[in-house]
Amino acid sequence: MIDKLLEKGVKIPAPEAVVCEDVDVSRIEPEAVLYPGTVIRGQQTFIGRGASIGLGGGAFVEDAQIGSNAQIMQGTYRSCALLSGTVVRNGAEIREGSILEEGAELGHTVGLKQSIFFPNVVAGSLINFCDVLISGGTGRKDHSEIGSCMALYNYTPQGDKFASIFGDVVHGLFLDQPPVFVGGQTQIVSPVCVGFGAVVAAGSKLTGNLAAGHLYSSAGKDTEREFDRDLIWRPEQKVEHTRYFIGQLMCLRSWYENVRLPLFEGHADAPVYEAVLRHIECGLKERRKRLDAFVSKLPLSLEKHRIAGHDRACAAHVRALDLSKLEIELPVRFDHARIVSFLRQKMASGRSYVESVREVPEDLRV
Repeated sequence: MIDKLLEKGVKIPAPEAVVCEDVDVSRIEPEAVLYPGTVIRGQQTFIGRGASIGLGGGAFVEDAQIGSNAQIMQGTYRSCALLSGTVVRNGAEIREGSILEEGAELGHTVGLKQSIFFPNVVAGSLINFCDVLISGGTGRKDHSEIGSCMALYNYTPQGDKFASIFGDVVHGLFLDQPPVFVGGQTQIVSPVCVGFGAVVAAGSKLTGNLAAGHLYSSAGKDTEREFDRDLIWRPEQKVEHTRYFIGQLMCLRSWYENVRLPLFEGHADAPVYEAVLRHIECGLKERRKRLDAFVSKLPLSLEKHRIAGHDRACAAHVRALDLSKLEIELPVRFDHARIVSFLRQKMASGRSYVESVREVPEDLRV
C-alpha cells in the first residue's frame, strides 16, 4: 500500500516508518505528506492535497478526514473532520464528532470530543474540551480565542453531560461577528451560552450565561454544604439550553446539506464536507441521548424537592418536564438556493469560501 501511495505522489520521507492499514488509497491525495511514525487506518480516512500529517513524532489517524493544506502534528485523530488549512500542534487527541473548520488552530496537548470550531477559532495549549461549539471573529487577525490551561467541565455529579456554546451558528456562519475571548486558566461549568464579543477574564470560573459584549471576572470563594446526588437544581435552564444547542446543530446540518455540499460538489475536499454531516449527526444523537437521560431523572428529583418543601425548585422541575416534551424546531430557515448562487458568483472570481460568506447580503441572512 505504501508503494501505491508513493506512485500517486504522496510524499513519505521514511516509507519504512509509516503504517497504512485498511485504507482506501484513492482517498489519500497527491502531495500529502506522511511523516515518520504516522499510522493511517480506516476506509473513511481522507487526506487532502498538501496536508501534512505527523510532523514532530508521527500521528495516529483512524477514519478521520483531513482537508487540503491542513497541518496536524503528533497526536491521535479518530472519526473527526479537519477542514482546509487547520493547524493542530503536538500532543493532540481529537475524538469522534469533532469538527475544525478552515484555519482553526490548536496549541499543543489539546483534547477535543464532540467539539466544533468555526473558521479561524484559535485555542491555546493544555486544554480539554468536550461538547462545545465556538464561533465568532472575522478572520485570522480577528478571531475567537480560548486561552491556555482552560478547562470546560461538561460532566455533573449526577452523571449527566451538557454542552456549551460560544457565539452561535445562526449568525456565526457569516463570519462577521465580534470574537469571543476566554482567558487562560479559566474554568467553565456547562451548560453556558457566551455571546459574541464577550470576554471571560483569565483565572475566572464561569457557571452561568454571559451576554454579548460583556466582561466577566470572578474571585474564588470556599463553600461547603450537604449534597444529595438525586437533587437537581436549575433543570429548566439545562433543558432549555440543551434544546437551544440542538437547534443550532440542526441549523449547521442544514447549512452543510444545502450550502456547503452544493458549493464543493466535485471539489477535491468534497469527502471532508460529506463527513462533517456525519459528525454533526453524531453530535445531535449524543445531545438528544443526554437530554433524555437527564429528563428521566427529574421525577425523582421533583419528589425529593416536594418533600423538602422547595417550592421554587418544584415549579422549575414541572416547567422543565413540560419543555422537554415540545418538538425542537430549526431556529431559522435561510434561502439556501439564493445564498449558494451568491457564493458561487463570488468564488468564481477566485475568492475563497471564507472571504465570500462574509459578503452575503443582510436580506439573505433571515
